Amino acid sequence: MRRRTKFAVVAGGATATIAGGAILRGRLGGHGSEALPPDHDAMFKVFAPGGRYAFWCNGPTGWVMAKAIPRLEAGLYETVAEMLDLQPEDELLDIGCGPGAFLAAKAQHVRRVVGLDVSQVMLREAERRLADRIAAGTTRLVTGSAAELPFEDGEFSVVTALNAPIKHAEAFRVLRPGGRLVFSDPDPRRSPEQPAVNWGVPWYDEAGHRQLFEKAGFTDLTVRWEGHKAPYTGALVLSCRKPGAPSLHAAADVADQRELAGSAAPA
Repeated sequence: MRRRTKFAVVAGGATATIAGGAILRGRLGGHGSEALPPDHDAMFKVFAPGGRYAFWCNGPTGWVMAKAIPRLEAGLYETVAEMLDLQPEDELLDIGCGPGAFLAAKAQHVRRVVGLDVSQVMLREAERRLADRIAAGTTRLVTGSAAELPFEDGEFSVVTALNAPIKHAEAFRVLRPGGRLVFSDPDPRRSPEQPAVNWGVPWYDEAGHRQLFEKAGFTDLTVRWEGHKAPYTGALVLSCRKPGAPSLHAAADVADQRELAGSAAPA
């Protein structure tokens, strides 16, 4: 699921501006509930079906967001692609893939991509956008939560979580040694005077984000501010790496293991 503060939709030849809270962050009309979820993993359910803010990425509003996100986040995709320098041998997991726009725009050349999202509305749009790669067997879309990633240890060389929540330990687990990760927060906390909770989820500044990634074991952290020329006024985009040298044969080894597991499965 993707998060945005505001967006415009062109319909019937007229431009209609739809304003509201962000998908995970919001500036218009306050910052949503300042009450923390009952447990840490509950933050991954806030925008899932049945969650407090589920309407932002499900139902009619979710459909509108799925159509708007590719245009709204085009600049972010450019920044992320530059930071990642995706290679043909990469295997990429996009956590909170939304309508699959980043995968379609910037990851067509990589060996394998997997998109994960809690919203069926978003995944249907991603399925439409990535139909050719799905048919070719190089793309898979999965319904699931970032709180407990349904993937093997070290399965991916790259993980992205663009304007989507991330469980740092889980992202670390599914990355291979030397694997790269890029995370973005479109509306990070900017001063101590701002509340520590935003739209029902913890609200972190740059230092808070850095601390969470470092605690999970990531290294080589770099932060950029996308969308505005001045620092600390746009989206926070953080890149990092899982320690260890990537193996030249890691991707082939993982692919062979999946093939063997598939052949061993009962008919």
